[in-house]
Amino acid sequence: MTQPFTIFIIDDEPMMLDLLVAILAADHAVEVFTCAEACLRRLAAQPPDLFLMDVGLPGMDGYALCRTIKDNPDWAAIPVTFISGHDTIEAKLRGYEAGGEDFIVKPIEADELLSKVQIARRIAEEHRQLREQARYAERTAMSAMTSMGELGIVIDFLRKTFACTTGRELAAAILAVLEQYGLHGAVQVRLGGIADSVSPHGSNLPLEVAVLDYVRGLGRIFEAKERAAFNYGGITVLVNDMPRADAECCGRIRDNLAILAEGADGRRQAIEIEQTNSRTQTGIRNALAKLHAALDGVRSGHRSEHRQIAQLMVEIEENMVKSFVRLGLTESQENAQIDLVKHYVDRIGATLRFGHAVTEQLEHLAAELRQLALP
Repeated sequence: MTQPFTIFIIDDEPMMLDLLVAILAADHAVEVFTCAEACLRRLAAQPPDLFLMDVGLPGMDGYALCRTIKDNPDWAAIPVTFISGHDTIEAKLRGYEAGGEDFIVKPIEADELLSKVQIARRIAEEHRQLREQARYAERTAMSAMTSMGELGIVIDFLRKTFACTTGRELAAAILAVLEQYGLHGAVQVRLGGIADSVSPHGSNLPLEVAVLDYVRGLGRIFEAKERAAFNYGGITVLVNDMPRADAECCGRIRDNLAILAEGADGRRQAIEIEQTNSRTQTGIRNALAKLHAALDGVRSGHRSEHRQIAQLMVEIEENMVKSFVRLGLTESQENAQIDLVKHYVDRIGATLRFGHAVTEQLEHLAAELRQLALP
């Protein structure tokens, strides 16, 4: 039997606890705590799948509790969703700095809360997958760091970007470089009018999206405490733990990440052009298929018309000969009739030739489109 999705709710307001339990208890295993300390004692025995915590707790507040959870490697991967009455970028930044994954503003609506829990389920599954990938990436990163310098990592990244065909692949390559540098952060790639935000914690997490959307408007390179953001075109690279204690190392990393972000944006632009060209070629190929079908129909129609007209001319000739005998026409009258028939036969032939000329023009056009559709 599938284990229930367990939620720890930490809030000191009884009415809020009752409301949250009423919304969640039917489909989830819920445990409630009125302070951070009680929650921490319970954690030692049984960690949950999701924390749902108020930021304004007595004693240790929600931000401090979240930092304590995230500092413990046994609990760090468990998603944390904050509850707050303040819908400001400052409050969200504090939640992001503390390590939270999501943010709910009071008053709480049941549909929104249930949707957030579903997102947390997805995050939990992504964390499981990411832990497996991280173990492999760690081994790869350690091997790479021993064989190349810091700039060599960026050069290797620029070489590998030629193999990236999507924004998500490009973001993964950037995160791999951050991991090689021993840094943690997030990347946003804006491609074709769509922004895709990715970090080792998952993709398009609400708090990360809010922070990345905020820092992307703060200039080419923005730095505040241990955080730094690099914005080039449709690329934003956010680093959460720049090594400020080592000024020389920090300067080298800053320069290298600026080169990386600019090079990544160049590849992003190329991917956008490639995707546009691919859509254009697909459209041309579809149009070609329709044109070929139409030409086949026209050619078949021409062959049928030729047969019908040839048969008709034979019948006309036979009927004219018979009518000349019956009507007793003079030679000049017979010639006049023959000339009249030839006149209309010539007009029919000209019409058929015009149709053939149009078909040939369409075939030439199809050949030109075929060249355009070649990859």
